[in-house]
Amino acid sequence: MVDSPYVMTLDLNILNHLGINLYSNVPAVLSEIVANAYDADATRVDISIDRQTKTVTITDDGCGMGLEEVNGRFLSVGFRRRESGGAVTPIHGRPVMGRKGIGKLSLFSVARVVSVETVKDGDKNSLIMRLADIERAINSPDGAGSYHPEPQDTDTINFEHGTRITLTDLKKGLGNASSALRKRLARRFSILGSDTNFRLFIDDVEVTVADRDYFHKVQYLWTFGDEAAGVALASKCRKLEHHRHLPCRTGHGAVSGWIGTVGNAKDLKEGTDENLNQITLMTRGKLAHEDLLDELRETSVYRSYMIGELQADFLDSDDQDDIATSSRQRIIEDDPRYASLISWLQNETLPAIRRSWTRLRNEDGKKAALVEPMVEEWFETLGKDTKKKAEKLFGKINQVVVNNEDERKNLLAHMILAFESFRYRDNLEALDGIGPSDLTAVAKIFDDVIEIESVLYHQIVTQRLRVIEKLQDHMDKDDLEKILQKHLYENMWLLDPSWERASEPTMEERIDRAFASINASLAPDVKARRMDIRYRRVTGAHVIVELKRYSVKVTSTELIDQIARYRDALESYLEQNGLKEPVEVVCVVGADLKDWDTSRNKERSKEMLAAAGARVVKYDELLTNAEDGYKEYLRRRQDAGKIRRILDSLADSVNADEDQDGE
Repeated sequence: MVDSPYVMTLDLNILNHLGINLYSNVPAVLSEIVANAYDADATRVDISIDRQTKTVTITDDGCGMGLEEVNGRFLSVGFRRRESGGAVTPIHGRPVMGRKGIGKLSLFSVARVVSVETVKDGDKNSLIMRLADIERAINSPDGAGSYHPEPQDTDTINFEHGTRITLTDLKKGLGNASSALRKRLARRFSILGSDTNFRLFIDDVEVTVADRDYFHKVQYLWTFGDEAAGVALASKCRKLEHHRHLPCRTGHGAVSGWIGTVGNAKDLKEGTDENLNQITLMTRGKLAHEDLLDELRETSVYRSYMIGELQADFLDSDDQDDIATSSRQRIIEDDPRYASLISWLQNETLPAIRRSWTRLRNEDGKKAALVEPMVEEWFETLGKDTKKKAEKLFGKINQVVVNNEDERKNLLAHMILAFESFRYRDNLEALDGIGPSDLTAVAKIFDDVIEIESVLYHQIVTQRLRVIEKLQDHMDKDDLEKILQKHLYENMWLLDPSWERASEPTMEERIDRAFASINASLAPDVKARRMDIRYRRVTGAHVIVELKRYSVKVTSTELIDQIARYRDALESYLEQNGLKEPVEVVCVVGADLKDWDTSRNKERSKEMLAAAGARVVKYDELLTNAEDGYKEYLRRRQDAGKIRRILDSLADSVNADEDQDGE
């Protein structure tokens, strides 16, 4: 083996714990390399990704390193640059980001092979480090001590100054790496751009503030620190409706940055595993804590609408202890400086934001609700004090997390109905104070009662007509019994309007399981049979429903033979359990029975079925009767009152939106 001039000096077990397992994702690792480039006074960093070879290359135009610096700084784990006179970069005077000297160990979290090429003042150095060799060194008898990276030919170095790091044999897939990395790295740094003379490129495309891809979602914005910077930030928020600048000093130092809220909380969801509902913390322009909201005792609804980024450089002062954890992605929580920041957020800033947010959402909620003409008409009929309550209601609706505006309109309709119901309750409580001369007011109260009941029943009827249409569709398609069975089971009122509720309902049940106590006395062919629907009515009667596919035709004899087995099994079960309760059987068929060829035969068949405790209902008759009854109700209720007209208006608006979306 060639003697290596490069020496990584550390206890190799430290590398195992702090390096190989330091980070869990590629963006976090690349952030450390970009931060090192910033500290090297680079003005440009280029990241290139080769998916075929699974290689990531990071090149910067910084000052680079000579052999002494490679060994004494880069390969010296734990080198404390700030304590060695390097708290500020020599060329651009930047406060350096690095502190513990362990960030470079993160490379082995994602790559098994790392090569480093660097040039400073004509001194070229190139080395390669292999994870397998490091692990062998760790496991050797004298594992503590040093590891010698393998030197490489420097002829491939084609730049005059700076550093190129190449990660190969990656542990993790790259996926859609360019776009994903651009977004994540943009969110990890606040010092990117020509105005700070530090530009970052991924596959030759510059990473900018716009790549954070969330400013366009912000509806309300609160900024801290430099007011001009706050105004510039507000200009990036295309949906912005409110901007306010707030005080920004904690007990230990000043804070800059911003906190915003979005119009719809779902806008903060990115895919299945990413959530922008967080306030990140930056120090010296680099991510220090991924989510301050996790540290706060904040459970108000506005929390789910919140996003932000705060900069608190006093947390990373050169003359005080390092406040960051080893991973550089969180803060040591019991540090007084951090406690001061959290207190400022919890006790001063967020309460002010919450008050403003509630007021703004209430105002916007009222505006959105009154866009609907019928809602505005209803609102204008309210008294002064009641209007204030309605405005609060509109605001609360505007605070609820919904998936789309149609959901919000539906919620508005239901809340208006609820509002009227509560208003009616208040009137009832005031009845004791109404005198004999106030009969008109009493009549109005009962008019309101009728109106509310009418709206509720109107909604039920409308929904039931949709159910009828759905069953008709199943019939037209001649769907299987299982589909018809489920539809009727969930809507027993189709068979009989009085069957609104049932106790102990079951669907598609084998007789031997239903009546286990008499199982031994049942014939094998009876045990195996399945009842389509069975339940016990509130009155005590037991009902068995036998369904036939719409196109299937049977004779009366076949039907009676089948249902007799169900009935006998159920009656035997009731008898053995000391119960004397009636049993009804309903047969639902699509067409006349085969032996209903004449009116006389049809009457004889019905008598036979009645003697067997059964009756036959045809799907067409079932639907016609139900539909005629409900449509007649709607026809007679065309003069229904204001609340129902509001609900109808909102429903029409929702349907119009859906039609427009379909186009």
